[in-house]
Amino acid sequence: MAACPRLLSPRAWLRRGREFTELFLLPVALTLLPWAWVLRLTRGLSRWQGWYVEEIRESVARAERCGWAPDAAAFARRLRWRLLIEHMDCFLVPMRGRGYLRRWVRASGDALPDRGPVMFIGTHHGCGYWFLPYAKSLGLCPNIVAPRLGPLLSRSSLFGNLYVRLRHKLIAFAAGRPLVYRGNAGEAVRQILIEGDCGFGLCDMPTNRPDAVEVELAGLDTRLAQNMFEIAAAADAPVYLFATDTDLDSGQRQIHFQRVDALPIEDQVRAFAAMLDASIRRDPSGWRFWSIAHAFFPGRFPEAHWRP
Repeated sequence: MAACPRLLSPRAWLRRGREFTELFLLPVALTLLPWAWVLRLTRGLSRWQGWYVEEIRESVARAERCGWAPDAAAFARRLRWRLLIEHMDCFLVPMRGRGYLRRWVRASGDALPDRGPVMFIGTHHGCGYWFLPYAKSLGLCPNIVAPRLGPLLSRSSLFGNLYVRLRHKLIAFAAGRPLVYRGNAGEAVRQILIEGDCGFGLCDMPTNRPDAVEVELAGLDTRLAQNMFEIAAAADAPVYLFATDTDLDSGQRQIHFQRVDALPIEDQVRAFAAMLDASIRRDPSGWRFWSIAHAFFPGRFPEAHWRP
């Protein structure tokens, strides 16, 4: 006889219900409201400590260890506010479209080219999803190279698995083209630039590269890899750093571009680090990678052993 499936405990059902609410129910419901209302509502919702518990716990603990969360409760609440907005943005883009883009998205900095090749390099700071439809509106649709989802989702929950797969489809819609699933991201980006198209990378990643560039982030020493900058230089493609965020007071979505390919490669990486450092200092809660801060700042976490 076949074994009976194991019944979920009440706690497991509650966990699934919370996850479904965080990833689907609440974000979709928020997109139906005027954006000004959403800002006020999500600010109120951020008071509840039950949202995104695991990520908040890890991020706050490590930001506090690095000296960037002196008021842990305030840091956690602001991070919850950001996550509430970030999880709705992928649904908001297809539902609101060009009208929202014209009303709420503001770009500044260096002028962008009319066509590729171009390499866009950003960070994991800020509620910055609206960079994608903005670039798409200019005809500079970014090619996003992503890891294959099978191994990535092998241990995820049912709702987590569904959310990531749906989010990838929504990212493709926002960017204006399908994601590129390749094991060798560097080679994929190189081919994209050689073909005269638009590359994309978020380059604040931990690295074991022995010749990585020494930089300072959040007042702490770390190292960042220069891979994407080298690939762009080899393809003779201009490099535009971009910093994106949502002004939580006004609701404006802000994108700032800085062209750096005239600089030596190591100085390009340092300019990138300076841009991220300024963003963290402006609002420490905006950096999503506090949760893996031990990989960037091993001196602050000597007990941690982490390999990318």
